[in-house]
Amino acid sequence: MGIMLAVTSWKYNATSRYLKIFYNNGSGELYHPVPQFVYANMLRCSDKAAFVHKYLEYDLHFTRITIQ
Repeated sequence: MGIMLAVTSWKYNATSRYLKIFYNNGSGELYHPVPQFVYANMLRCSDKAAFVHKYLEYDLHFTRITIQ
């Protein structure tokens, strides 16, 4: 079994609407433009990795950039 990917930290800028997500494997992703209500919903969610996977990863409204 692989190690479960978990969100370890995040940073959101309400002005620029950039959301940075960092994972326990050292990788990170940058999403843009993320509305404040989407970020607020993520904060309320206990499994942030599942939220990112479901609502951000494959949403064509957001540009995703992998951070190494």
